[in-house]
Parts: sequence; structure tokens; C-alpha cells
Amino acid sequence: MPGLTQPVVRLLAAVILSALIIPAGNAEILPVLPTPFKGGTGAILNNTIYIGLGSADKSWYRLDLAAQEKRWEPIAAFPGTARDQAVTLALNNSLYVFGGSGKASQHDETPSALTDTYRYIPQSDQWQKIDTHPPRGFVGHAAVALNRTQGLFLGGVNKQIFDGYLRDIHQNKDNKPASDNIIQRYFDKPSEDYFFSREALLFDADGQRWQSLGVTPFAGTAGSALVRSGERITLINGEIKPGLRTERIHYATWSHDRLRWTGEGALPPPPGEPLQEGLAGAYAGYSHGTLLVAGGANFPGARANYRQRHYYAHQGLNKHWQQAIYAQLGERWQAIGELPVPLGYGVSVSDGQHLYLIGGETLQGQAVDSVITLSMRDGRLIIER
Repeated sequence: MPGLTQPVVRLLAAVILSALIIPAGNAEILPVLPTPFKGGTGAILNNTIYIGLGSADKSWYRLDLAAQEKRWEPIAAFPGTARDQAVTLALNNSLYVFGGSGKASQHDETPSALTDTYRYIPQSDQWQKIDTHPPRGFVGHAAVALNRTQGLFLGGVNKQIFDGYLRDIHQNKDNKPASDNIIQRYFDKPSEDYFFSREALLFDADGQRWQSLGVTPFAGTAGSALVRSGERITLINGEIKPGLRTERIHYATWSHDRLRWTGEGALPPPPGEPLQEGLAGAYAGYSHGTLLVAGGANFPGARANYRQRHYYAHQGLNKHWQQAIYAQLGERWQAIGELPVPLGYGVSVSDGQHLYLIGGETLQGQAVDSVITLSMRDGRLIIER
């Protein structure tokens, strides 16, 4: 919330002391999903939420927020191959779906970092493949619409390394000593050896063109959250190598067709914990001008291992899905509540008033069909489910 005076920030910090959980039946609560849903993608366009892919396979659904009776309705099935971790942007009154992890064709034996792009036109309920050639495959990338026609892409895995690892594992699936050795060699490397992308990319839907916006002044990430409010861009946490997250938050502005990095911060530790391990797969978005971050997952102990040059940092550690909800108060971050359950790797959609946490996975990676609504009202966090 740039521009807030310190007295206002202190007032907000004093007010946000509790969270109110509202049970089903409230008008702001959205119905459960037609199917458990994780690893998918989605966006909001003209007050309608669209979600699909991931554990929903090629299925897509929409929900009209303005409808008197809110319900999830199927739309045309996705024409490409099934995939996880695709990214969707609302541009030119359409949905654009980029990349993801999946098989490039039905004949492929292993998934890869996909490079294809599809457009969905709501007026005709039709999909079309876009004739564009991105400079890299898209897995683990974060994207946000900058305006009606342009989208910003940050981070993502290295396609050659990612694809090669999956091929090697598949080719040795019946040879445990060989596959164990492949896994050990893959994870036991410093973060820079994974070549997560540091190049910021711009996609222009009008000309279906890609443009480089330069290199970020920080390490590339995967599984970060990326949000925009006006000219302000915020990149939140993510992996800096497989299994190892960062707690850093990076700020930029987009103005006059220029991306300028302006500073950084850090997410505080969750309540009762000495260290913030960083989050991947977190939910993020704005409610009434307040930026909220919730859920995600990490491996407690991985950062300490990495500092001791144990590069397979999450080896032997358990993955933890998180419950903490954070708010940015001025330029300061504060934990302000908890989700009803640990959750991550769903779809975040904000209509400006509410942040909808759609689907995701909970303990042991189990997909959920819930939609949780977060909102800030009179300085209080409201959780509706």
C-alpha cells in the first residue's frame, strides 16, 4: 500500500489482531468445485472466474460472480494436451493459456516444459491455438497482466535441464540404483546450476510477439506468486532450486513501457517459528488495496542445510503445507491469520474486494474442491468458506 502514512500503518497493524471465519451460507462464499482441483490455472475476465487443467485434465469451468445463483459451469474442453502449472492471463477480452508441464503429444513418454499457447474466446466458447513462438518453455513461471493487451512473465525452470531429468528418470524407471543416482545428482547442486530464468519477458497479445525486458537483479525463481496494483509489481518468494525456497519479496514498477526494479523485502516467519523458509505455490492478491499472501508449501530445515553446503537441501525432510496468512501494511509484512487448513498450489483470483483461493492441495498433496474467500473489512481479515 504505497503512500500510506506511518500513523495509518500503525492503526492498521493495531486493528488487524484477529480473523473472523464465516461458515457457508454467506453471499460471498462460492460453491465447491465440480472436482478436486490442484496444479491448474485460471483468471478472472469481465467478472467471471475461469479455471481448468491440472487435476481437472482438459476440463475448464466458469463462474459468473454477478449471477444471483453462483455455480460452476463447464465450458469447451481444452484442445491441447493435459498439463500442470500452466499460466492464464486475461488479455483482449480473452483468456491466454501459456505452457505448463505435460506431454507435447500423445506419443511422448515423458512430460516436458511446454511452449504452446492457446486463446479462449468466451463469446463463442471456442479455443484456438496461437501462432507464437516463446523464447523458452514455461514451467514454474509467474505471469501477470500489465494492461489490456500485455503480460509480464518472470522466472521458470530451464527447459533443457527439466526435460532431461524427466527423460533420464523414465529411461531408468526399472533400474533403482541408476534412478537413485540420477535423483542424487539432480538435486545435489547449488542453485545457480539449475539456471532458473532471470529474464523478464513481455507478451503482446495484439501482435502475438515476445520481447525481453532485461535481466532481474536477483536469482531466478519457480513457483513464485506475482501480482500487480496499478504500476506496482510484486514478486513473492518461490523456489531458487528444487526443494529450496526463498523468503525474499521483490518490487518493481511498470511505467511508460519500462520495468524498473525498486527494492526488496522479506516475508516474516510464521507465528511461533524462528525462520521463514519461503513459500512456493502460495496464493496472493489484493483485497481493498491490501496485498494478502496465504498458504504455499516448503521444507523446514532446507535453508539451514543449504547454508552448510548440503545442496540436496530437502533430502530427508518432510514437505509442509502452510496455513499462515500475511498482509502488507505499508512496506511492512505481518502475519494476520491462518487458513482453516494447510493449502497450496491452487488458483488465486482477486476481484479487488475479495481474494478467492480456488482449489489446491493439502496434506500429502491431496487435491481439494474448496473455495476460500479472504477479504479485508474495516481493518479486519474475513475468512469465508
